[in-house]
Amino acid sequence: MAGGDIYPLRLDIRYSRRLWGGDRLPEFLALPATEPGAEPVGEGWLVYAENEVLNGRFAGRSLQAVAAALGVRLLGTASVARYGDKVPLLAKFIDAADRLSVQVHPDDAYALTHEAATGHLGKSEAWYVLEAAPGAHVLWGFREDVDAERLRAAVLDGSLPALMNRVPVAPGTVIYNPAGTVHAIGEGILLFEIQQSSDLTYRLFDYQRRDRAGRQRALQLDRALQVASLAGGDRARCAPSPLAEGWRRLVGCEHFVMDAIDLDGGERAGRTDPSSLQILVLTRGEAALRWASGEERLKRGAAVVLPASLGRYRLEGEGEALRCAVAPPDAQPAPRGPGASAERR
Repeated sequence: MAGGDIYPLRLDIRYSRRLWGGDRLPEFLALPATEPGAEPVGEGWLVYAENEVLNGRFAGRSLQAVAAALGVRLLGTASVARYGDKVPLLAKFIDAADRLSVQVHPDDAYALTHEAATGHLGKSEAWYVLEAAPGAHVLWGFREDVDAERLRAAVLDGSLPALMNRVPVAPGTVIYNPAGTVHAIGEGILLFEIQQSSDLTYRLFDYQRRDRAGRQRALQLDRALQVASLAGGDRARCAPSPLAEGWRRLVGCEHFVMDAIDLDGGERAGRTDPSSLQILVLTRGEAALRWASGEERLKRGAAVVLPASLGRYRLEGEGEALRCAVAPPDAQPAPRGPGASAERR
């Protein structure tokens, strides 16, 4: 139950059909299977500005409309200071049955200058791998420094993937992609992604694939070259660091933090910070979310938005939960580097 105007918000899920998508998301979320012959579901957008609220006083309104109504009480002081009343984060599941295109995202400065009409921010993002086939990997950055001329030539002759770091992944691996990082998700991976609220993507390379109409998907090579980081090195993976009350920090950057906690049947405590809303996602199991005036039952794949002014809450159940928020100024980062790993033990 939810009473008043400050309570955890349940949202509808927006599916995105992609030619590289699979059939795991409907099963993962306990929803009806994809219709025979339909393009597969590649993404499930859990939290986005235009998703509709399903519960409580604000049922039927978009998350952005609620943000405009509640302001800092929902979004938090750090979020409002940076982004005004804009919902600052986007959370999704991605099911990659096939490899995704090699792509790059711009930063805020470039987005505001060159993509202002879209209304999007730049896009830094982080991945938390939930399932991975044997040998699964992502492409991340370059093995050595490259220049724009060499990068363009590699795109045109098809050798771009050979220039990039091939990073093995397993359930629990955490990958951080700051804006400007050239990257691609490989096949056989189901993951959770937290990102800035943006859909700005520039494709560099798409393996000459064709869509259902037989057309090759468009590339945005010139814009990609303007924003891509060309420095070599592999700092893709993040390792967890401990936080209070059993939480562990998976990613900490200037835009957002992502933490995780294991649920073992007992009660786990959490609280929102006045600086930011939180996105709470259950990646395994089932749990009860309790706060001062109510309770929500969560199953695997469920996501709720916790208003910044909600305060203390408790989780009780089995499985694992993630929480994401706009990074406060003193956010603790998680270690990064070639050896960093957060695989589940």
